[in-house]
Amino acid sequence: MVVFKNFFDRQTFIDHHQFGMADRFHSLNEWFKTRRFLFTLIAFMLLFILYPLTEEFVRISFFLDIFLSIVLLSAIYAVGERRGPLVFGVLTAVPAFLAHWVHFFFEVQVLHLIDVVFGIIFFAFATVTIVTHLFKEKRVTADLIRGAICGYLLIGLMWAFVFSLVETLRPGSFVSEAAANLNLENLIYYSFVTLSTTGYGDIVPMTNQARSLSILEAVMGQMYLAVNIATLVAIRISQSSGKDPE
Repeated sequence: MVVFKNFFDRQTFIDHHQFGMADRFHSLNEWFKTRRFLFTLIAFMLLFILYPLTEEFVRISFFLDIFLSIVLLSAIYAVGERRGPLVFGVLTAVPAFLAHWVHFFFEVQVLHLIDVVFGIIFFAFATVTIVTHLFKEKRVTADLIRGAICGYLLIGLMWAFVFSLVETLRPGSFVSEAAANLNLENLIYYSFVTLSTTGYGDIVPMTNQARSLSILEAVMGQMYLAVNIATLVAIRISQSSGKDPE
């Protein structure tokens, strides 16, 4: 009897332990699920805030590339809720990631083209996926707002890669008095200045293609803000009234 009692006590302990592990795993999974866009937003904050502050103190020439890679990898997680988007995200982000770093060390021009082309495809896909997610949601949550912010920032990054492709294929499409050769860092700055319609004028599009794309980005940025603010407000009103948004 003592043997059987010890056996059942041990089995009960194992069952409780396994149940506790499963419960903790479920809680952790829910925590990550409700913070899909948190890591991408943090990655952008590292790119825009930490990088400029540390640039003068940390003498690492590829510091910007590290932060861009973090944004790229975190965006895979943001769009990878379902298997299909996850697979497509990996198939487009990984070639951009690998080509970027191989080009950094060996400076093969074709690798730069692969980097920017796959980067454009991935960031465009990530933006569409996030916007689609926003329209499908029926409740305004903190993560939904983070997703809306990430979508806007991804648009700016996507256009920076577009401008980099244009400048690569046709050098001189953009001109700056401060820099003889415009690199990706300069074009990221130009892209977000254009997206927000700030227009400082320190970097100027010189060709018709560059000007048309700049106009398109500016219009897209304003349309994104208008549509998404209206959507979030509509969801919030419906949520408060207890009705599903149409």
